[in-house]
Amino acid sequence: MPDTGVLAAFLERVSLIADSDEIPEHGAGVVTLMTLHTAKGLEFPVVFVTGWEDGMFPHMRALDDPTELSEERRLAYVGITRARQRLYVSRAMVRSSWGQPMLNPESRFLREIPQELIDWRRTAPKPSFSAPVSGAGRFGAPRSAPTRSAGASKRPLLVLQPGDRVTHDKYGLGRVEEVSGVGESAMSLIDFGSSGRVKLMHNHAPVTKL
Repeated sequence: MPDTGVLAAFLERVSLIADSDEIPEHGAGVVTLMTLHTAKGLEFPVVFVTGWEDGMFPHMRALDDPTELSEERRLAYVGITRARQRLYVSRAMVRSSWGQPMLNPESRFLREIPQELIDWRRTAPKPSFSAPVSGAGRFGAPRSAPTRSAGASKRPLLVLQPGDRVTHDKYGLGRVEEVSGVGESAMSLIDFGSSGRVKLMHNHAPVTKL
């Protein structure tokens, strides 16, 4: 049986070690990855904070919970104030979720930053999501998309209207709240109950109209 005194001393020491203790004090020229929780109390000349989209940050579960949303906003403040000289905040127009493109609006926290303090930059759009999202080769190099035979059947275009009930392979049952765009660019904002509200493209999402 282990010595309880030694075990207690070990556990006490471990409990006092924070993730921030592992960050090198003289880290010039290196990139340090950490969570917003770990970054509390630290400052850096340059800070990158990513994923600023509703559904990502704030997290989807926090969108309808004022208490959780307030905590997410506090974390956003923590991230912003870690930068001494320059802050980079990024968002994605389209993300891959379970192999399907998902469009999230910009984080509501971005709209709370005074516009005169923001210098917006936008990178060139990537190729269309008509090719499989998972088709990246080693080191991120895109693989050539398989060619479609002339006789291959094409999926019928899904037509949705507000109020329609649908089912999604990942999110389950949902109800359409808003529809925008036409044809292959059409997309819907769908309320999936406990899974939250998600904006999906009709032409790509694994959605079935009920």
